[in-house]
Amino acid sequence: MANAEATSILCPQCHKQNVPHARFCQYCGHDMILNNDAPSDERRYVITRVVKQGGQGAVYEGRDQAGRVYAIKEMLDRFNEARERAEALARFHAEAQLLQGFNHPSIPRVYSYFRDEGRHYLTMDFIYGDDLQELVERHGRLPEAQVLTWADQICAVLTYLHGKGLIYRDMKPSNVMIERSGGAIKLVDFGITTLFRGNERDSQVGTPGYAPPEQYQGLVTPQSDIYALGATLHHLLTGRDPTEQLPFSFPSAQQLEPSLSRRTNDALERALQKVPQNRFATMEDLRVALNAQRQPQPHPAQVRVAPVPAAAAAQVAVPPLPQAQTSPPPPQKRPVARRGPMAAIRSCLAHLVRLVLTLLAIATIATGGYIYAARPAWAEPFAGPVIELIQRAMEEN
Repeated sequence: MANAEATSILCPQCHKQNVPHARFCQYCGHDMILNNDAPSDERRYVITRVVKQGGQGAVYEGRDQAGRVYAIKEMLDRFNEARERAEALARFHAEAQLLQGFNHPSIPRVYSYFRDEGRHYLTMDFIYGDDLQELVERHGRLPEAQVLTWADQICAVLTYLHGKGLIYRDMKPSNVMIERSGGAIKLVDFGITTLFRGNERDSQVGTPGYAPPEQYQGLVTPQSDIYALGATLHHLLTGRDPTEQLPFSFPSAQQLEPSLSRRTNDALERALQKVPQNRFATMEDLRVALNAQRQPQPHPAQVRVAPVPAAAAAQVAVPPLPQAQTSPPPPQKRPVARRGPMAAIRSCLAHLVRLVLTLLAIATIATGGYIYAARPAWAEPFAGPVIELIQRAMEEN
């Protein structure tokens, strides 16, 4: 897509603004042109603005020499250990290779993947729109009809991935973009997408609040994506952020929002079952359950789901789950579920108040039992008459 010429460009290293046709940064002297050091193809890029930036990844808006606009993702090398750096690079490289092999309207197309002066980049379609996390934070719970329209498209793209033997593993609102023109969805951030390996354990990655219990054990199947999509839809339809709640706790969506249809509520409850075998068998089954007009489609034959042991799924401990990341490796804006500081403070205070009240109740019961049994002298003026009344009542009965 070509737009009007940029009024300024940013240095890839110091991110300061330079004139549009600068060859080297006037502040730090860094080369302004990307894919120029060891070119992967004929395209050359410049950065025009920072879209989002996290601890280990960034997304920029950029242009090529013909003026076409792209999203440019960079893996920020801020690792202290060589092993972490190698794992992050492997995920970034795997994401680029995966995206280059996809052909689906709901998945952004990749154009270039390259290393430039020690930095790693990936360029893809630039999506003009907002992600679902931004929409639910801005508007609160979203209309059921609109959410179900988006859900139908999300089910379709996840069915496409499952048909290729892939598990997405990071379904959450911030990884679904809504295009401003037309309202179509785009699924982003494939940094932790993995091949389905049956009961073979994989790395324990995902986003707390959305990842299912079995993902804490490194066990993922297509039903894992079904759970995460159920958690995502529950958040959108009720406004209740699962990252601020106890793990795996999803009250009835209809209780939180009585206007929701029974059909949608029942579909969410089944999708959010803790044991994988109790969820829908396929993403297409969930799609049909959410849409009364949709007819069941033949299930893709490429993936056969081996059951995860029920005991393993039901008896999962709740250790801290590594936070998922965006395009690059671990944390990035897109991957990290946002939680405001005030929400975190309120949640901590609520837990503290509940703990104090529980301790007070226990102390009161224990003190009463002690006074009744031991009759200490210091309590006699107050408790003696009461205890005598209780004993007389018991004798009369």
